Amino acid sequence: MKKLKILGLLAMSAVMLTGCVDSMPDMTTEQSDMVAEYAAGLLLKYSPNYDYRLVSDAQLAAAIVQENDLEETTTEAVTVQESQEEIPEEKIQEQSGAREEETEQNTESEEQIVQGGLDADTDLAVELGIEDGISLRYQSFEICDSYPQNTSGFSGIDAAEGRKLIVLHFDLENTSDDDVECNLYDHALQLRVNINQTFSAGAQEMPMLPDDMVSFAETIEAGKKADVVAVAEIEELSDNDITNLTLQISSANGNCNVKIR
Repeated sequence: MKKLKILGLLAMSAVMLTGCVDSMPDMTTEQSDMVAEYAAGLLLKYSPNYDYRLVSDAQLAAAIVQENDLEETTTEAVTVQESQEEIPEEKIQEQSGAREEETEQNTESEEQIVQGGLDADTDLAVELGIEDGISLRYQSFEICDSYPQNTSGFSGIDAAEGRKLIVLHFDLENTSDDDVECNLYDHALQLRVNINQTFSAGAQEMPMLPDDMVSFAETIEAGKKADVVAVAEIEELSDNDITNLTLQISSANGNCNVKIR
């Protein structure tokens, strides 16, 4: 009802003003804007579809700040999500490539050991460039807790707790008709055993043992043999646990792989 009355008054005012244009005082642009703003405010105030509320400057500023914070948070969340989606894929590719490369290297190494392995009865002295008149051949191996098991006047070696010793025996033979001064120490021998293609251990140098092959330096009579050994510490395994055994030997003059089992 109030709305109809106000609209009627405005209409009558318009008619009256139209008829009295000549007598109406001139208004500045600012005054005209104020009248128009006041009239518009009245119409909106009594409109049933308009929610009339006044907002202070502080509330308006707070709303603007909140909106800006929301936009920044949304942008950061999107950036983090994109980063999380990209990084795992890169890491997966790098890890996959590293695993493939490692697998290829292990496979090549295993194939080299198996394919390049000499027979156990090969004369290792020839392969390693040891002096003429000497033959060196693999003979057997044993697994024990200590070596030698019955010491007499010299120190032996004991396996650490939860470990075992693998002792490889070799026949060092003088094949000439004269005594031979055999000094294997000068040949800088290095031995390593590979078990089941998963475990590798180097032989220990034990100069206190008279039959240590790495440090052996004695005279061998013509036609005689000497039993020399190489000892390495391994995992706690039994003879039955070893399905594949390869020996790698190198000297100052050569190297070779021997497939024992």
